[in-house]
This record gives sequence, structure tokens and C-alpha cells, in this order.
Amino acid sequence: MTALEIKALRKAYADDYSGEEVTAIDEVSFGVRKGEFVSVLGPSGCGKTTVLNIVAGFVEASGGTVSVDGAPVHGPGPDRGVVFQSHALFPWKTVLGNVAFGPRMRGVPKPERAARAREFLDLVGLGGFEHRYPHELSGGMQQRLGVARVLANEPAVMLMDEPFASIDAQTRRKLQEDLTGIFESRRPTVFFVTHDVDEAVFLSDRVVVLSRRPSRVREIVDVPLPRPRRWDTAVALPEFRATVERVNALLAGEGDEDGAAEVVASS
Repeated sequence: MTALEIKALRKAYADDYSGEEVTAIDEVSFGVRKGEFVSVLGPSGCGKTTVLNIVAGFVEASGGTVSVDGAPVHGPGPDRGVVFQSHALFPWKTVLGNVAFGPRMRGVPKPERAARAREFLDLVGLGGFEHRYPHELSGGMQQRLGVARVLANEPAVMLMDEPFASIDAQTRRKLQEDLTGIFESRRPTVFFVTHDVDEAVFLSDRVVVLSRRPSRVREIVDVPLPRPRRWDTAVALPEFRATVERVNALLAGEGDEDGAAEVVASS
């Protein structure tokens, strides 16, 4: 079952200097199945975050359609939850209050939303920190809190925009392993934007590789790695290195000459 469907997505804007129309995204189409982890990669400036923002409803598309569980997207909604690069937490709310906020806005009774918040805090390793405030947490813990806050609202699609980009390498590896554990435990539908090829391959079921601007789907690459995944075992697998090499080759522009879409595995 397809949870997220993107069809012929296009985004154009007027150049600030020339006033001419610039096409950033052109005819991008792919789907994400329910309970699937899909990453989107592409050259710098290709518009991968713009695609995510259109899916989130923050940016209006110039053409094409986006639908979640068959319903068209016309703006932000509780069926999509976003984990940003910066944690975007409520600094005046406790850890528990941040996670319980979404269920509260959906009318979940107080005892139930508190129990749900504690459940997801335990899931991301923040049990015992319920009464702390975001400024009392490390950067990695703040990102865990952001993940818990989205999961507690039970969105149809979880959108993640390079959530570990600003975290040190050692912490990032640990958070990536934790995210795979959360994914295997709960099987949310995840749309993940990253510039890190190793990260995309380690986390994902499939990787969507976008071309240079105006970006199109260059190829959708299956990731043939078993789950559960750990870095120490994944990097030793020939399938991991082969997939990383394939994605790197696509990013470098190898393959079809004009960079047009070549979908080898789709929804």
C-alpha cells in the first residue's frame, strides 16, 4: 500500500535578479510504501529539501500532485510530522510537555497522552528526562526528543530533513543505529532527506537519487541489506559497499547522458 505518492512534481520560481523563471524541480515522481524507509539524495542545490517542504505543505508546488493515503496535500496537516535539522522544540515546555503537545492538540485525554509521551520517550532513550527542559539536553538528545514528538502524534508519514547533519560523527552514528531500531520496532513510513550516501544506504529500504537542477528522479536504488542493522556489521557486507558505490556513481553523473529518470525499483 502506498502511503505517499508524488506525481510529476514541479517547482519553479522567479530569479531575484533577472526576473526569469527558474525550474528547480521538474517532473519528479515516486512513491513511498506504508512502513517503508526511503531516503532522497542529490547534488547540492538540487531541491531535495524543497520536495520535502512541498510534501509537508510548507511550500506550494508549481505543478504535479502529492497525496498521503490517497488524500491530496494542500497545506500542513497532522498526517505528516517533520523532524528538522534544528530541533524546533518548545523551550518553555518540559520534555514530557513537548512530546504530549501533538496528542493534546488532537484531543487525546490527559492521562492517555502522558502515557503515550512516556512510551515514546522510553523508545528513544529519554526515559527519566521527562521533567527536564530542552536546553538541559545535549544536541543528540534534543534530536531524539524531536523524533519522539513526531512519533507520538502518529503521522501517516514521518518527514526527516537531514536531522543529524549538525551532530558530531560519533553521536551521529549512534543516533542512526537508534533510528533503525525505532524503525524496526514501530515501522513508521519515513521520507528522509540527506546528503550523506553512507547514511542513506544504512538507514533505507530504497534510495531516490535526484539529478542536477532542474532535478528529476535519476534512479531509485534498492538497498539489499538485512535488518536489524549495526554499523560494524553493515560496512563489512559487500552489498553495502556495492550500493554505496552505485549511488555515488549516480551522484557523479555516470549512467544516462542527460540525467533523465531511470527508475529501476519503484513503488
